[in-house]
Amino acid sequence: FFRIISCTITTTLLLLTSTMPSTAFTQPITSASPKSILTINSAAMIGRVDFAYLRDNCATTNDTKISEVEPNNNSIATIRDLIFELGAITGMICTTFMSVPHDFNRTDDESRPSPNDDPFWTEPSPQKEELSRQLGELFLHLFRISASCHLDLCTCVLKKIELNGQKYPVELCKGKAGKYTDYSEHTGITTTEGQCTINTPTKASSNDMEDTSTVEGITILIRNFADERLWHRHHCPRNIALAMMGEVGELAEIFQWEKDEGELDMKMTEKELDKVGQEVADVT
Repeated sequence: FFRIISCTITTTLLLLTSTMPSTAFTQPITSASPKSILTINSAAMIGRVDFAYLRDNCATTNDTKISEVEPNNNSIATIRDLIFELGAITGMICTTFMSVPHDFNRTDDESRPSPNDDPFWTEPSPQKEELSRQLGELFLHLFRISASCHLDLCTCVLKKIELNGQKYPVELCKGKAGKYTDYSEHTGITTTEGQCTINTPTKASSNDMEDTSTVEGITILIRNFADERLWHRHHCPRNIALAMMGEVGELAEIFQWEKDEGELDMKMTEKELDKVGQEVADVT
């Protein structure tokens, strides 16, 4: 099970939304929708669901615009509070996933799991709308965490995709569910070496569909990444939700012994902040 989950380390939330026809990016706008989700839907309707638009126009759960997060408000205590909030949102998502249809895993062939495997994923329902809202809130919360750490979420995601391409060469891991350390002899990337993305270039798009400035474009980029390695057979909603929960835990682990004292810039090195960016990208 955990070998399968290791294949989903790259930006799990975008993969999850790509397996669900009705998400926070496409569901109809209603007067009851939170302001943040209304903004996402407005962006979708005019074809502008790009990272910069969300960062500059969306509000978080406390109605503070992400772009207005105070650059100096980066105390360790504040960031730990944000991660506690992220855990709470993740918990709500996990509670919802306890009552969705079980995954239909295709492990014996190369086909992608389909939403048509169960009508729950194709028919409107209050439960699915609530799941969409929760996913949207989590996505926007990652913008807020990134801003508080002086990180650009889109850049973090693209750098992590590029690094994962080096950790998981297609010719070595196609059709396999091994961990990246299984290929260390060939890649030179170990648990302690080759993990930094400070000087890593951002992943470039290979075609017009992979617009790396937009949510949709990066989703396509990730799906292509998985398809090349035949990992998509494992990318069912509940699989990805569990992988996301694991990645939230890895982000929390960075701050668990920091105590609620001091400023981020004074306590964390550039390399440590790079690790934060990588874990935020993995959740995304």
